[in-house]
Amino acid sequence: MRFTKGKEKIIKNKAINSTDEGKGRHRKVIRIGAFALVFVVLFSFVSTFFKMTDAVNIATIEGFYKEPKNTIDVMIGASEVYADYSATEAWKNYGYTSYSLGVSGAPGSLYKSMLREALTRQHPKVVVFEVNGFLQNDSYYDRTVKLHSWIDNIHNEENRLDTIQEIVPKDEQDNFRNPLKLYHSNWKDIDKCAHTFATRVGMYFAKTSCMKGFSSIAKYSDCPSGKQKKLYFTDKSRAYMTDLLEYCKAQGVEKVLFARFPHEKKVKNPQVLCDVKELVESYGYDFASFEGDKEFIGINERDDFYNSEHLNINGSRKFTAYMGKYLSDNYRLNADHSPEIQSAWGECARRADKVISACARDTDLSLGNHYFEMSVYLPYNFSSSLATNKVADTNNDAKPVKELNPPVKK
Repeated sequence: MRFTKGKEKIIKNKAINSTDEGKGRHRKVIRIGAFALVFVVLFSFVSTFFKMTDAVNIATIEGFYKEPKNTIDVMIGASEVYADYSATEAWKNYGYTSYSLGVSGAPGSLYKSMLREALTRQHPKVVVFEVNGFLQNDSYYDRTVKLHSWIDNIHNEENRLDTIQEIVPKDEQDNFRNPLKLYHSNWKDIDKCAHTFATRVGMYFAKTSCMKGFSSIAKYSDCPSGKQKKLYFTDKSRAYMTDLLEYCKAQGVEKVLFARFPHEKKVKNPQVLCDVKELVESYGYDFASFEGDKEFIGINERDDFYNSEHLNINGSRKFTAYMGKYLSDNYRLNADHSPEIQSAWGECARRADKVISACARDTDLSLGNHYFEMSVYLPYNFSSSLATNKVADTNNDAKPVKELNPPVKK
């Protein structure tokens, strides 16, 4: 009997010990899982915090993902796209929806990736490419800092990896696949990182993009009158444009307009634009240069540019009115939208108007403030400081942008 009781006691103790061991293992797994989760969250935060690309580009790209699917037409290109054209102004005047999906200094090699990303969310009736990214010498394509502005901020991972494989030099590709290697030294510019991170957080919580990619600097150009600019359409540019045209055909994009927006400097060799036109039209797509229409549009170099490449708020209003009519007349854009879309766009236009009006007032004083999406939510001077940021370069250093010294109106 004693033996039986002793045996029962041993068995019971074993059961208790087994339960305790099971609970111990369970707690250990929970602790390991919690540690792993905290590590992942911290790593993600650090990676994002130090990813210091241009704030305007961040806001433009993030804002695009806020648009409801299959509701907008797309403008693609470099900074001319977001400086020269205001989607909310076009909406008010012509009733169609659009978005300026551009990043500063974008070379033509990025345009295919930009369209690829756009097509993951939208089925545009017309795609407009501003061609300035194809009209530079070949060194323009070597500025990988400009590639980071796009590649590091897009959401579609497949597109990101394909773009790296297609256009980034092999010895630079690891910096794009593992951007923390590139950005880790940005802790030296912690205030700039904080500004950039503030833009990311702001756009994360924004329900929509009120400015639809539009951005402007409140100043007048100080470029001397009568200056000319030489354009280039190199073999590399021709190859990238041909690849883009082939991609448009393969994706069944029927309506495409390649356009040259107005610039302050007169084109020294306009034959280049004829070469671009010939290539584009050989694929059955449209080309339009608005360089020669500046006088007809009412654009002049004294009042309507903030530098030699970009229209200021005065010029963008004039060009948007002209471009909006051009698109409406030639592409029969659908202005019949649901009540929900009309209400949302009406509210965005109302809020964007306040920013545009403030920009116009500051332009009269040539204050140099930078107006973009964050200006909707933050005091204009503060949001301007977010936009005037540094960007990561491929040597792991951040290159400062030039200070905005407001010139005297000519």
